[in-house]
Amino acid sequence: MLTLRAAGILSTTFEAILYGYAVFMFSLAMWIMLKDRRHRQVNWALVAAGCALMILATAEMAVNITRLFQGFLTQGPFLPGGPEQFFAVVSEPTFVAKSVLYNVQTLILDAVVIYRTYVVWQSALIVLLPVTGWCGLLAGSIGLNVALVNAEHMGDVFAVQTGRWITAVYALTLGTNLSSTILLAWRIWTVARRSAQYRASNIFSPVLRVIIESGAIYSMTITAALISFVVQSNGVYVMLDMISPIISIVYNMLIIRMGLAGDRAIFGNGGGGLGGGTGTAGLPWQAGTSGSGWGGERSGAGLTVRRRADGSRYEMTDLKVEITQVIEDDSEYAVTGPHHVGGAPLPVAVGTLTTHDIRVMRSAADEDDALEGSSPHSSFHERQEKAVPV
Repeated sequence: MLTLRAAGILSTTFEAILYGYAVFMFSLAMWIMLKDRRHRQVNWALVAAGCALMILATAEMAVNITRLFQGFLTQGPFLPGGPEQFFAVVSEPTFVAKSVLYNVQTLILDAVVIYRTYVVWQSALIVLLPVTGWCGLLAGSIGLNVALVNAEHMGDVFAVQTGRWITAVYALTLGTNLSSTILLAWRIWTVARRSAQYRASNIFSPVLRVIIESGAIYSMTITAALISFVVQSNGVYVMLDMISPIISIVYNMLIIRMGLAGDRAIFGNGGGGLGGGTGTAGLPWQAGTSGSGWGGERSGAGLTVRRRADGSRYEMTDLKVEITQVIEDDSEYAVTGPHHVGGAPLPVAVGTLTTHDIRVMRSAADEDDALEGSSPHSSFHERQEKAVPV
């Protein structure tokens, strides 16, 4: 059976490993969200949430290191039960502080997931169930920490006074996060399915995949912690400490994945983006003109960019057609024809002079052919004159 001393060492070790990974993902996510601030609007709410999660994870890491120092060096050895007795006390200030930090992280993560769900649905009724679960989680978190503070000195985490609150908190955070993730993934999947006939590539697949992956990682971790607590295993201490950096990792996964996908969409196969040369051959804007020495891609503004064989680029605007029609009527002028009435000339209309002035701007094919020396579609001026006898 896993002892509390061993659980404390293992939990801090695993948390430190995941914390290092969380720091790396946090740095990358902040760079993605804050780059090009002068050219686009920054979502400062998501930036603040990411920073708050990282600060809370850092604080919990420091608390766990402090608990190890106290349990094995300063306080634990002088207790009758040794370090085992120190780690068993749930009313100890460092344990309560760790619980508070975990609960705040959970509330922030679930709130962000609910916010993302509301953004894609644009309906308050859809997120009513997750919001209700989040409010229950808030109440359960408060009740749990109050119960920990008021627990008996020798009480453990599996006591009835604290056990019911811990079970409620785990169940509520699992239900809230899982329901929000399912609603979010369902909405994106339905939009992708409806718009599939209008797109040459499935641009929603990376987003849908990372949402499912992040939700599955968090849900499986919470489920494992809940099962460990129900069977009264000391492994719940290990799972509790691992959840803190996992929350930060899960939060930054979607931001990083979308940032990488956005850069690949702009830079294509050139490897100039964060994708590091990952191919996107299936994207519709990467089709070039066969045999013409041109490559095709799309710029960030959505305009088609054509690339010459020498590597230079230029953007092609839409085709513009200007048509001018001038009609001149000469019927008021009289001429002497072969028919006379009383010796007087009979005015007749000679005809109608019609002028068509059509100017067509050069198309995409014109610019290609112009560089090769000729163009069958060059700009032209057409004039038509037709006499219609009456």
